[in-house]
Amino acid sequence: MMQNWSIHFWWVKAHTGIEGNEVADKLAKEATQDADKGNIIYVRIPTTTVATELKMDGLIKWQRQWESTEKGALCRSFFFPTEEQRLKMKIPITPEFSAIISGHGKTKSYLHRFKLTDILMCPCNEGEQSHGHLIYECKVLEFQRSSLKQLITPGGGTWPTTNSDRVARYLNAFSRFVKSVDFYKLQ
Repeated sequence: MMQNWSIHFWWVKAHTGIEGNEVADKLAKEATQDADKGNIIYVRIPTTTVATELKMDGLIKWQRQWESTEKGALCRSFFFPTEEQRLKMKIPITPEFSAIISGHGKTKSYLHRFKLTDILMCPCNEGEQSHGHLIYECKVLEFQRSSLKQLITPGGGTWPTTNSDRVARYLNAFSRFVKSVDFYKLQ
């Protein structure tokens, strides 16, 4: 049931003499006094705050483990110093890309470690087939490597690049290079 009410809002200089403001002031003072005594009045924390804190704690633990492990040196050389920075990147997760940056799989040097092949030599007959050989030396990949260099050097980049620069600064070009490698042809 509506009555012809008119509601006005205006700024009030102080709580003095206005009953609703006096009650609000009294309750606010009581809340701070209870908090000082160790009584928690309000314990709800937004879920976004909890999620952010848990994410940061997880990243810190992940970073400590990443820095302290003795394994994965090749993979670590491709990425930023912190996991937080790496997670911000859109890294293509393909078997070929993972093999190149981790040194696991797809190359004869890796397969030889597990006695899956007796042959270490690359089909180009220029050296042992490793991730570094494929990126820098393999004669079979001369055209692909030339394309990669052409994408890197015009913008002021130098060749050869470091592993971390290849991912941090030239990820798209490096990803194209990896996609262009026919690993089956190199077996």
